[in-house]
Amino acid sequence: MDSRFSISPQAYDAWFSTPQGRRILEEEQALFQRILWKERGSLLDIGCGTGIFTGFFKKLGFPTTGLDFSQEMLLHLKSKEPDIPLVRGNAQLLPFKKDSFQYATLITVLEFLPHPFYALVEATKVAQKGVAVAFLPPWSPTNLKRRVKALLGRSSFQQAHFLSFSQILSMIKEGCKVNFRDVKRIEQGGCLFPRNLRLLSLASFAVIRVDYE
Repeated sequence: MDSRFSISPQAYDAWFSTPQGRRILEEEQALFQRILWKERGSLLDIGCGTGIFTGFFKKLGFPTTGLDFSQEMLLHLKSKEPDIPLVRGNAQLLPFKKDSFQYATLITVLEFLPHPFYALVEATKVAQKGVAVAFLPPWSPTNLKRRVKALLGRSSFQQAHFLSFSQILSMIKEGCKVNFRDVKRIEQGGCLFPRNLRLLSLASFAVIRVDYE
């Protein structure tokens, strides 16, 4: 898999240990607590990375499995969360049978894949009840800055493609169709930085949850 994300696990976790990183993580986790499924069930965290959210989902009561293409990320996560099952694999061709889990999550993963639609098709296949996708909307002030820095070659987002609410939702729905899933419910939310923003499309970090059973 040609992943476009290039940062060491230590550097990634270190940023979330800064005052700004801790505050943002708390708000992102609070968003997930509002949007995630009330019924706890097995969950596959696709592109789990260092497990920032994988461990959080486990604490919320979801029997969670992490999947990532990077062996370095998985080893780092294993050192922090030895009890979480981890699998090395490609988000665009998951090594699981249909309905292996009740839910699947992809958290800021699609931005760094060459073919994000394939990952959503795979997620809707292996998750029996629904998927939740967290992403970085392109028009928020925060993500506009990231895009400018990327253009100047000063960011790990150099090769990332930022996707809008409508693009993500359209791809999820199309993935459901491929796997003969009927969409039953859609939940959307975002973290707004600065906080005085009101338009969800300007969120710096957003989540779409789709239930199809």
